[in-house]
Amino acid sequence: PKNCQLVLREIDRFLSERPAKIELPNTATPTGEVQRVAELLRGRTVVLIGGERRSWAADALTQAFGLNELIWIEGHDQSYADFEPQVARPEVAVVILAIRWSRHGFGEVKEFCDRYDKLLVRLPGGYSPNLVAFHMLSQVGERLGKLDLAMP
Repeated sequence: PKNCQLVLREIDRFLSERPAKIELPNTATPTGEVQRVAELLRGRTVVLIGGERRSWAADALTQAFGLNELIWIEGHDQSYADFEPQVARPEVAVVILAIRWSRHGFGEVKEFCDRYDKLLVRLPGGYSPNLVAFHMLSQVGERLGKLDLAMP
């Protein structure tokens, strides 16, 4: 229902603006999966589509995976076609689609990922590095391992 969506959006906005002074679950101790993803993505660029950019989450992902850059596209009032230039960037190795916080139309991002030979990871919820690493390895782990050899 629309009213529920509005409430959830405002809760997300409130949480995104709060400073992270508490330790979040599943973020304290990096798992072996986080370390493996960091080995494979260190120095690379990742695009995250959906939700509202939370600086603490962006910083945690960037640091945990040793990323050169995390491009977080919130996607409010945009069509999926607006994401093509970011997906097409040659330095982008992986595109993460936060499906819990994305409109259905964003699913077409897969077409761009296929067109530009980018790995697509569907993230059902949560931004912790442990959770993101788990989904990366379970969905595209084998192909991610091949990126290590194929990319500088």
